[in-house]
Amino acid sequence: MKEIQIKNEELIELLENIKNWFNLKNKDDIKIKGEADKDEHYTSEEYFKNINQEKHVGYPEVTFGMDLTNVNSTPLDWRKEIREFDNKMKSILSSPTCAVKMYYPKNGFMSWHNNHNASGYNILLSHTDNGDGFFRYKDPKTKETVTMYDEPGWTAKVGYFGSNKEKDKIFWHCARAYEDRLTLGFVIPDQNMWEMMCDDIQDQ
Repeated sequence: MKEIQIKNEELIELLENIKNWFNLKNKDDIKIKGEADKDEHYTSEEYFKNINQEKHVGYPEVTFGMDLTNVNSTPLDWRKEIREFDNKMKSILSSPTCAVKMYYPKNGFMSWHNNHNASGYNILLSHTDNGDGFFRYKDPKTKETVTMYDEPGWTAKVGYFGSNKEKDKIFWHCARAYEDRLTLGFVIPDQNMWEMMCDDIQDQ
């Protein structure tokens, strides 16, 4: 997983519009799943060590937040506006539909998981006002734990999530927010398309 710079002016404008739109919304209208954990347990080494990795389903088993694409997670008018943002994103990046639009409230998190059931090349666009959050992962080769801290504004991370048939590419990761955090996630099965999207994001 690595960070790339967002330089595409059309994309920057769209992301700012999404941020401004979201900031105006009443977050109480979101049907948030879960609750804050104690001592950041679900993003800890202790929790990771206790996961049954052979039986892990791929998705996070515990979260505090909500994917805004989930049916009934948001009011109907939100969903119409979200579809409009998707269409604009497609026109800029020639991208598939944004698969995940994850909202983390303050102290929100996504527990350790590996997405082996939704493998592919990925792009994560995340926003926090003050950079108060992180994305954490296990390096598939060294098994080292790496924490990528947010920066104020939008950031872009890109990488690859391996399937269970690619044991050397299984990508364990988790995320946590200490303020409102929004992440837009794309999974792209084709490497060439993914590389083109990465280039477009960095293209001025």
